[in-house]
This record gives sequence, structure tokens and C-alpha cells, in this order.
Amino acid sequence: MSPLSRFKSQYFTQQVASLSADAVALLRVNNGFTKRLLEKQHVLVTENQQGANNAQPWASALQALENLLTQSGGESLNALSINAKLASNLPIMLVLSNQWFRYKIIPAMPAFSPAEKVMAVATHCFRESYGDSVDSWMIRVNPLPHGDSLLISAVDAELIAAIEMLCKKHQCKLKSIQPYLMSGFNAMRHQLGAGLSCLVQVETGRLTIALMRDGNWQSITATTVANVSAKDISADWSEDLAALISREMLLSGLQNAQANIYFCALPSLQDEKIKQLFKQNNPAWQVLSADHKAIAGYIPSQDQPYAMALSAVF
Repeated sequence: MSPLSRFKSQYFTQQVASLSADAVALLRVNNGFTKRLLEKQHVLVTENQQGANNAQPWASALQALENLLTQSGGESLNALSINAKLASNLPIMLVLSNQWFRYKIIPAMPAFSPAEKVMAVATHCFRESYGDSVDSWMIRVNPLPHGDSLLISAVDAELIAAIEMLCKKHQCKLKSIQPYLMSGFNAMRHQLGAGLSCLVQVETGRLTIALMRDGNWQSITATTVANVSAKDISADWSEDLAALISREMLLSGLQNAQANIYFCALPSLQDEKIKQLFKQNNPAWQVLSADHKAIAGYIPSQDQPYAMALSAVF
């Protein structure tokens, strides 16, 4: 690679990673006039690796990310390959699994409320549900699009500190850390229509749904589902999801409403088959898929393991 090409590559290229307890993905993306996927790496976190870090459920995933950052590039998709030294200095965005977050929706505070008061209310809401565990969490407050609600999220502060230390070690400028719920919603927010909508995110062993009505968020909930094996193949979550959506609609007084079910990109072809089964078994609901913008080099039928990371790019 010539010095000029190397400069252009570094200037327009960024890294995007996704972390979950069972898998880590790392992408290098060119942000020129056309977004282009340059390199991709994916690694499973085995049960043995997870067990070695029981004290911190995210430690094995973070170690896997460090291993990817120090490797000399992954699967190169064109001639513009990134060597390990160059990659270590690229900016990076991280998408974290919903399993490491807690979410709540609360009414918006009065206009011009002091930030300290808003944070105190958010902390109190989490403390009512989780007790003193909140003391070791980092809490964030995000206004929702229509301004009448707040989305509050909480994550282990030690995880965020460990990510910051890792980025500093590899001289990567940390651009953002996003929960998957946020990046997934942002990627397809313009696709969500009026009426009742459910945004569904499927991860290995976990389902998360956000219930919305005319753009106003009603609830966010999650449940765990069993795995068939350690090969990253999901069990049949279709019945679990149907029950979860029906429950949330009932609790919101919307059990008789027609709903559109929007799926974020699914993590495997097996999950795509299960989605079709869900669609067949629930004809009263309109089932739609995420309609992401095109990115050169990304093939949805082949790149499911990178869907979570790419939700921060579209």
C-alpha cells in the first residue's frame, strides 16, 4: 500500500465491533462516498472461556476483542487490506449486547429540569427494582423521539472502564458505546410506521422487544430462551416471542390492536427460518424485516454474525 493510499485508508476508515457473551465481531468500514465493508472478523466465545471469567460475564468477550484487534486483519474483501499496526490506531464504535443492559421507560421530566434531578429520578427507578446493585452501574438518560418519555439504561460501570482502557492500550479513539437496542432502533427508526409496532431483536439465547404506539414507546422487555447447542444455533423462540408480545400488549391495554412486528437483522439463517415460522403461526400480525441502507461488501444472507455491529453503521 502506498503512503497516499495508507493515509486515505486511515482517514476514511473506522472500526465497528459487537460484543456479546457468546460471540464478538470486528469490522473495518470505509466511510467514503459509498460505505464499504473492508474487512470482517468473527469469533465465538466458548463455554470454557466464559466459565474462566465467571466473576465478570463480559470479560471473555473483551479478551476476544483484544485478540482480534492485535491480529493482522481478518477476511479482506478488497485490495484495501488493513494491517494490524494501522488497525490499532483506527477509531472504533462498540455495540454491546442487550444482555448487559437494563432498560426502563419513564415519563419525561418538566422542561429545563436540572440534569442532577433527572439522574436522581432515573437512579431511583432502577434502585426500586434492583436494589444496591445500582451503585456499581453507569446510568444514562436518553429523550425519546416524541419528547414525552425518557429511555433510561444501566450497565456495569466496570465494563465501560475496561473498554476505555482497551481502546487506550490500542490507541483507538473510542467514538461511541451503544446498547444494541439503541443502534438497532436508530438503524430502522424511519421504517417504523404509525399504529402499534413491536421492534424485535434476536440474540443467541435472548429476545428483546420494544412496544411502540404512534411513535410513543410503551414498554421494553426481554426474556431468555434456551440454546440447542454451543454452535450458536438458536432454539425455536417463535412461541416465546409470541407470548412476550401478547403479554406486553395486554399490559398496555392494546390486546385487540393490530400490530406490525419489525425484526432487526437476525444473527443466523436458522433464526431466519424461525422468523418465517413465527410469521406463519401469527397471521394477525404483519411481520417485517429491517430495511437497511446498502453497504458495499455486505451480503445479508452470508453476514448474519455481523448484523449487530453493522446496526451502528447504517
